[in-house]
Amino acid sequence: MVKLVVADDEERVCRLIVALGNWEELGIKVVGTAANGIQALELIRKEKTDILITDIRMPGLNGLELIEKVREISPDIKIMIISGYANFEYAQNALKQGVSDYLLKPINKDALNESLTKMVNQIETARRTDMAFQDIQNERREELIKLRNMLLHDLCHDRSLGLSEDILREKYYLNVQPGLYQVLAIKQDAGENNSKEDTIELIWHKMEEILQREITKECYDFVTAIEGEYLYGLMNYPARNSEKIRKIVRSCFNQMIARNDYLGKTQLSLGIGFSVKEAENIKDSFVLANRSLAERLLEGNSKILEADASNGVLYEKKLVDKFTRNLGSALQTLDVEEIRNTINVIYNETMETPGVHGWEILEMIRQCGSIFIMRLDVPDKAELQKEFDNKCDNCVTVNALFTCLLDFMLTKVNQMIALREEDSVRPVRLAKQYIHNHYQEQITLEEVSDYVGLTPAYFSVMFKKETEIGFAKYLINERIEGAKDLLRESTLSVADICRKVGYNDPKHFTRLFEKNVGVKPAVYRKLYG
Repeated sequence: MVKLVVADDEERVCRLIVALGNWEELGIKVVGTAANGIQALELIRKEKTDILITDIRMPGLNGLELIEKVREISPDIKIMIISGYANFEYAQNALKQGVSDYLLKPINKDALNESLTKMVNQIETARRTDMAFQDIQNERREELIKLRNMLLHDLCHDRSLGLSEDILREKYYLNVQPGLYQVLAIKQDAGENNSKEDTIELIWHKMEEILQREITKECYDFVTAIEGEYLYGLMNYPARNSEKIRKIVRSCFNQMIARNDYLGKTQLSLGIGFSVKEAENIKDSFVLANRSLAERLLEGNSKILEADASNGVLYEKKLVDKFTRNLGSALQTLDVEEIRNTINVIYNETMETPGVHGWEILEMIRQCGSIFIMRLDVPDKAELQKEFDNKCDNCVTVNALFTCLLDFMLTKVNQMIALREEDSVRPVRLAKQYIHNHYQEQITLEEVSDYVGLTPAYFSVMFKKETEIGFAKYLINERIEGAKDLLRESTLSVADICRKVGYNDPKHFTRLFEKNVGVKPAVYRKLYG
């Protein structure tokens, strides 16, 4: 809607203009009339007017003075002058001040509406242009945010990433200054009902809002990026602000963990990397921030955590080597108990090691999982590794981490056991199908064993192990069941049924039938046919 103000010291002229305009058709709303320039100026300031229709001679401020004042508060306003003075000098002065049109009294309705139409078209064109420009600006702003946030994304996925102050400025558009760099890493450990993606994003958006509001006050620049259940932040700040930054980070974290309306059962942990002076060392701060997060395995979550930069103490224990040695024999025999014992031994030695860090326990478990996966004869090992790493990320205690490794291994081993059992059962299943389809013929054990690809001797042992009755007895049972069906459902003679189920001697068939069923074929037909 276009807003319009009429200013004339003659009330009847104001009423006439209001009466002549095609306001609804043009999409114009007359927001008020004024009897002098001062009133008009106040109306324009209050209503944010788009069009002013004004007389030249008015008390307080004349039309030209009013136009000059209006331009100061609303440079883009469209102005139409209506005057009874056909004075070229007035028209010239008005046009110099950007007046859109100049109409003489008495006012002509068509001329008025024609002029208003041009103004509305200009206003709407300007609005569309402005909206398009705003869209472009928003797109650029969003693209700039993406480029800035891409730094932390690249740190997550590219261990060989090279950084310098020039790269930070030119590639990632960071406004870096000489001082310190420091990385923050925050992890969500979701409760049972809080693992949905939209809940994760809601928490991160609130956390970003708090961090951006508080930290940017003391930094040259600050960027954040969301990576699933992780939120990373990079600060660049003057060295003199170090202590102030620590207090602000703690305050931001405490503000967020107090928001039960956002978190529900989700718990947050914040890991801090050490501050570094050079841009190329930002990667070291990033690694330590992630290591710090892993300390929650020992210290618990809902805390601000810091790890030292030492190499850890588990390496000397060579627990991964011990795991690897025991794994070989366990996988060969698919011994579930041996796998349990191996994990228990590693767990006990880990927990008995003085000064052990959470991050090195996590790295050890991931290495063990990786070694196990590499020993498996399965496709998509990379996907399996990703699945295991994700499971490890969601563990919040050392016990849960070792249980994760054990459950992962047992699941795969049990699948291997099932496959091996399936491999031994499959030939017997194929043999049963073959016998069912061919029992009417003179089939032999040699014929069936050849069909399933085994030697007769091995097949005979395997078949008896699975069926508990052996090949010959199984074939007899299959033929007797076929004979029972024919006796119930057909009018064939016993002799014909005898031949149908693979026997040539009716007397022999009758004896077999009576031995297995308890009655002779003819009696069975009378009872059940």
